[in-house]
Amino acid sequence: MSVYESHLASAEQAAWPLDATIAWDAIDVALARREEHILAALHDAALIEGYLPVFAPRLMQLLWDDLDVTAVLSLELYEGLRHYTALKRYLRAVGFEPAVVSEERMIAARERALAEQREPGSPIAELTNFACSELFAAYFFLRLSRETREPVLRQLLEHMARDEFRHAAAGADLLAKRVRLDPGAADEILRSAQSFRHYGSDVVDVPLATTNDFEAIAAMNRMIRQACGVSPTQHIQERLNARSI
Repeated sequence: MSVYESHLASAEQAAWPLDATIAWDAIDVALARREEHILAALHDAALIEGYLPVFAPRLMQLLWDDLDVTAVLSLELYEGLRHYTALKRYLRAVGFEPAVVSEERMIAARERALAEQREPGSPIAELTNFACSELFAAYFFLRLSRETREPVLRQLLEHMARDEFRHAAAGADLLAKRVRLDPGAADEILRSAQSFRHYGSDVVDVPLATTNDFEAIAAMNRMIRQACGVSPTQHIQERLNARSI
C-alpha cells in the first residue's frame, strides 16, 4: 500500500463535519472574550491555515514527481480549509476584535508572504520543514485546548490537534520513504530538522511554534529518529564528538 492510501483512510475515519460536530450555539461568549490572548493566537493560526493554498502548491511543484507527497498535500489543503473556516467562524461568533479574519486580511497576508518569498530549499529540506511544522502546530492546538476554559473551543482545538498529528505522521512517513530509497537522505533530514523554520512565519510575526515548547521538541526528536534511525540531538552530539577526536 502506498504511503498516501493509509493516510487517506485515516483522514476519512477521523472526519468531523463542522456543523454536525461542533456545538456553535453553545459557545460561552462571555468566557471566550475573557481569554483574549487565546483568541489572538487563534487569529494568527487562522491566517496560517488560510495561507496553505499558497504554500502547499509551491511544495507540490517542488515534489511533483512523488505521488505520495502530492496526495498527502492535497489532503492537507482540504483539512487546512476546514481549520481556517472553523477558526474564522469561532472568532466571528465571539466577536473577537480587532477583527475576524476577513477575506481582505487573508489576501493581504498572502500578498506579503509572496512579496517576501524566499528561495526554496532542496525537496528533502522542504519536506522536513513541512513535517516539523505540522508537529509543532499539533502541540500548539493541544496546548491551547488544555489552557482554554471555554468548552466548545476546547472540543474544536482537540479535533484540530488530532488532524495536525496525522499530518505530521504523514510527513514522517514521507521522510522515512526517502530514507528507504536513499539512506544518504537521512543526513540532510537531520540537518534540516535542526534548523527548521515553521512555514507559518511567512504570514505572522510570531511563529506558531514556540521556541521553548519542550514537549513538541521531544516529539520532533522522536519523529525524526523514527525516519532516520537517529534523532537531531543525537546527530548534533555525534558531530561534536567527532570534532573533539
